[in-house]
Amino acid sequence: MAILATEVWIMNFGFNSNVIVGDTTYHVQSEDRGPSHPFVDTVVYQSGRVVHKVSTEYRKMIGGTQPEAVAKQLHELLSKQHRSVVAELESGNLELTTITGVPAQDRSPVLREGITVRLLNPKTWLNNGEAILQIELVQKDSKDPVTDAEVESFLEADKQRSVRTAARSDAAGKATLNFRLPVTVAEETSLVIRATDGLLYGELRFRLKAKRPEPATAGPAQ
Repeated sequence: MAILATEVWIMNFGFNSNVIVGDTTYHVQSEDRGPSHPFVDTVVYQSGRVVHKVSTEYRKMIGGTQPEAVAKQLHELLSKQHRSVVAELESGNLELTTITGVPAQDRSPVLREGITVRLLNPKTWLNNGEAILQIELVQKDSKDPVTDAEVESFLEADKQRSVRTAARSDAAGKATLNFRLPVTVAEETSLVIRATDGLLYGELRFRLKAKRPEPATAGPAQ
């Protein structure tokens, strides 16, 4: 906990995500540097090396504002910045520093498929265009619930991804993802549900089928 003058400041915030793009895994870390250095930083790592960084100053946010209000604004700012960097990274639009001289197998941390991702409502997850995914995460080895893991979902077609929806699993290893499904989806579109917890991950993929209109039936002959 940081101290500013005689005020007790709010504990620094942070977000961490493992993002898989093609065959490469990136680690995205966002944190509040604290009132002595009022910046929120988001750093993208590839195999422990920094390949992208963005910083946003929030000095003006502090002046004359109650610590509780600052904490809320900071949390929103940091969350938005983290999500934005992750989305750009997934879409391939983020400008990254190229790593050279490192064998391909050493460029990414080694992820292990150690999480079983279960969709608890496979028959009722879609209702009038609204998707409600009820997810449960358990460890593959021990079958124990995976708590405080990042769970995300997105649509993927022809290597293009929609904006992701994310949540964190609770003490029972459960999470709910809620979003509107587009009215039309491209052919070969997949719904991807992915969970990461440190270097453990798990994934579910469902191929979406476009609903075709029912053929018109001829009326009775007159």
